Amino acid sequence: MPKPENNNLTPKVSRRTFLSIASSTAAAPALSAFAQDAPPPKPGQKTPPSTAHVVEVTSDFVVLDAKVHKNLLGEMIEAALKTLTKEKSLESSWHALLSDRDVIGLKFNSSAQEIIGTTLTLAEVMIESLMDAGWPLSKIVCIEAPISIVKRYQTRPMTAGYRSVASDFGSGSDHLSRVLDQVTAIINVPFLKTHNIASITCCLKNLSHGLVQHPARFHGNGCSPFIADIVALPEIKDKLKLNVVDALRVVYRGGPNANSGSISDLGSILVSSDPVALDAVGVSILNDTRSRKGLEAIAASPEQVSYLAQAHMLGLGVAKLFDIDFDRLRIG
Repeated sequence: MPKPENNNLTPKVSRRTFLSIASSTAAAPALSAFAQDAPPPKPGQKTPPSTAHVVEVTSDFVVLDAKVHKNLLGEMIEAALKTLTKEKSLESSWHALLSDRDVIGLKFNSSAQEIIGTTLTLAEVMIESLMDAGWPLSKIVCIEAPISIVKRYQTRPMTAGYRSVASDFGSGSDHLSRVLDQVTAIINVPFLKTHNIASITCCLKNLSHGLVQHPARFHGNGCSPFIADIVALPEIKDKLKLNVVDALRVVYRGGPNANSGSISDLGSILVSSDPVALDAVGVSILNDTRSRKGLEAIAASPEQVSYLAQAHMLGLGVAKLFDIDFDRLRIG
């Protein structure tokens, strides 16, 4: 199979080049092509936002031999949050995103956690950063984090189990995790991985399929419209305050599982309040990584990933690359 032309974001381009490259995807089918099969707007449904802001911070030295440099990762998180919020300190950045009264749920992804090997260090950095900003451990709940983290820091134990009454999200219904009744704010901390059904698993799928009782039921048709419909539930959408994508080591093929031959050390953290925009950028990063490995793209553009098109139409965020305000920083 010939190597595909790469018209997507590369980790080393400037924002100006990024926007220029992203605009070249206009030849691909537009989001409106999916609107023909989309359900009619729901009462109170938001219109798609016009812009989004994504910050990527990269270091060539944060990952070495599958080990993560904790202090450097802390600097990356701080730089990302200060750039996103335009605040001068890490503490004020957190307070621009969260309320003092919030009980914060850090939603990780347990799939391939041990093989990728970055969650322990990232969880440590996130917990300590929130503590430094004034949140006590009693207001931090770790979801799908290694049990050793919960024991070491004595964070608030997660409420186990699922609601007794199922929630209807339009394309289906299921019982939501009871932890959604425990937390008032969600910080979503997904991996960046390919997915054999959805094309990509990142922010949106980490929420949709990680917070329902029977996720296997919602994998048909590329997981669409299920991913978008579940995330659109007020219990999830209204509590989602920040997304921190763990792209330190990305799974560029064979996901959502991983092995040493399917991981590329990108050394990046991406942050945004917009989960759709981060997934769209994630498609471009995976495409670029796969192109360098001689593999075909997972999709010609983010708009061709069906669940992203649906999420855009539901007003959950921006799926068009050229509508994303993209800042890229390099540390170290």
